[in-house]
Amino acid sequence: MAPPVNTLLEAHDLHKSFGGVHAVGGVSFRVAPASVFAIIGPNGAGKSTMLNLLAGVHRPDSGRLVLDGVDVTGLKPHRRAHLGIARTFQKIRLFRSLSVLDNVAAGFHTKHRIPAWQYVLPGAAARADRRQFRHEAADLLEFVGLSHRATVDAGSLSYGEQRMLELARALATGPRLLMVDEPAAGLNNIEADLLLDQLVALRNRGMAVILIEHNMDLVTRVADHVMVMNHGQLLFAGTPSAMQSDPAVIEAYLGVELE
Repeated sequence: MAPPVNTLLEAHDLHKSFGGVHAVGGVSFRVAPASVFAIIGPNGAGKSTMLNLLAGVHRPDSGRLVLDGVDVTGLKPHRRAHLGIARTFQKIRLFRSLSVLDNVAAGFHTKHRIPAWQYVLPGAAARADRRQFRHEAADLLEFVGLSHRATVDAGSLSYGEQRMLELARALATGPRLLMVDEPAAGLNNIEADLLLDQLVALRNRGMAVILIEHNMDLVTRVADHVMVMNHGQLLFAGTPSAMQSDPAVIEAYLGVELE
């Protein structure tokens, strides 16, 4: 059965346990295209496990994941990447000794159109592919504000710049669904505002974004839909404005009502 027109990703009754710990218990939700879907909750709520289930790092004990009508529950991360799922990580993972531009160019691995051996003994087709990918990588660096740092080693970037570089590399895979894990962690106010603008721009381009974030100001400003988790359970699902006044959310996570 085809998914509803306004649904890109569907999660059906996901369960995941590690030993006796029920990290995710019976969570279902839908993510629409061209939207920002935020997942929040206190530490230990199951957010990271949920992201790993969506990315294919873990397989659910039960339940299903459907991307645009395709059941991806049992697919490995690289297969999901080819179908249009990309992610960033809470702990930054870059090729620190490679240039900023080369880090982004490495993200185009899902778009190679010629056999891998032609990159070992590069001919005209491989050289043309490389030129095209580096041109597109430069465009992505412009998007995240790092074009002036293209030639330096990734390891020399500031923490905030590394966050932006990881975002650019994820975008290089050409995702339909981008998952970002605490992208504002360690960013100053100016960098966080830039991140917000980038997320809005991606949504306006038609991309769906799943955002795991503790910066509640960012969440309330950019999210179309918020899912709150607590102890592996779904506590709340709705708009940011409804979340701010929900008694269960206030008690479990927010502590006080946001103004």
